[in-house]
Amino acid sequence: MNIPYSRWQTQRRCLPDKVELNVMFLIKVCSRLNLTYQIYYLAEEAERRKVRFVLRVPKGCRISGELRQFIKEHRWTKLERFER
Repeated sequence: MNIPYSRWQTQRRCLPDKVELNVMFLIKVCSRLNLTYQIYYLAEEAERRKVRFVLRVPKGCRISGELRQFIKEHRWTKLERFER
């Protein structure tokens, strides 16, 4: 198999923090959260595999408008807030 990357380049990949039966968890501890490649990739993967994707953030975390819209459009993705 011929890989089209040089030795300095690697293929992007993302893994959730925790995987249970039909749920993938990604935990972010930050004060502001935007729609990142990691969140986008894992949400798309969850839809493809038909499993729930739970994005956990602290209660004080501000969510960008782009991320809010993305969560509304993807029915397998859920935002969950926790107390620190």
